[in-house]
Amino acid sequence: MMNVSYEPIHMKAKQFQPFYVTDPNSLHTGDILYRRKGPVMHVGVYLGNDQVIHNVPGKGEHICNFEAFREGKDVLAKPSGLPESQIKENAAQLLANPKDYQLFYRNCEHTAHDILKGNPVSRQLEEVEAWALIGAAFGQGFGRKGMVVGGVIGGVAGVFSLPKLWWLR
Repeated sequence: MMNVSYEPIHMKAKQFQPFYVTDPNSLHTGDILYRRKGPVMHVGVYLGNDQVIHNVPGKGEHICNFEAFREGKDVLAKPSGLPESQIKENAAQLLANPKDYQLFYRNCEHTAHDILKGNPVSRQLEEVEAWALIGAAFGQGFGRKGMVVGGVIGGVAGVFSLPKLWWLR
């Protein structure tokens, strides 16, 4: 279990706003990094010294440099405001037993939230799941097949709702 008790760093609210990374030297340990990966956002946590921890298929949870994480795409960062020592301790604990990538149970966003909050959740996945449930509920009146079709349509609608980035706020 990761230690997530900390005293928040006192910062102005403006400093917690997401920003596009134009210079990797502007990043701070604990910044949450986002970059486009098809219709979803790939998520990592900046560890300082040009290192990003993230989770990808085939490699699982690991550290790479900022350019490898970026893959030539724009990167959006959101300061976490957490102490550097806490981020590094949590990342070290995670890397002592790294997990393989699993879309529904351990994707990049699960990994980032586990490091930052000790709670491996994926807001993007939750949104897609919610849309799928709504679609299935609407399809319920048409029987089992209607629920399946409605769930698939709802899930697809959920994926296309993700670019709005509401979960960054």
